[in-house]
Amino acid sequence: LVVTGGSGATIKGIQRGTIAITNGNSSGTATISSVTTAKTEIRFLGGSGYDGSAIYVPRIALTNSTTITATFPSTASGTITVSWELTEWD
Repeated sequence: LVVTGGSGATIKGIQRGTIAITNGNSSGTATISSVTTAKTEIRFLGGSGYDGSAIYVPRIALTNSTTITATFPSTASGTITVSWELTEWD
């Protein structure tokens, strides 16, 4: 199976997972199989958290070729689970 994007590129790989931002922290990371960052897109699949006074939506970023970082705009109250998916193109 060959899937092509709008530019005719094929998918090299897809990775999915979750990141836990634990109580008292404002970020968490996931280690991924190495990718070429310029050819990779990451998607936020859901997650939310509570800091004791308001509900926030965390953000995710491809930090480098082997790390995804999820950040929360406040200190987490409890554990926040963030779901993500990335696609690397040839």
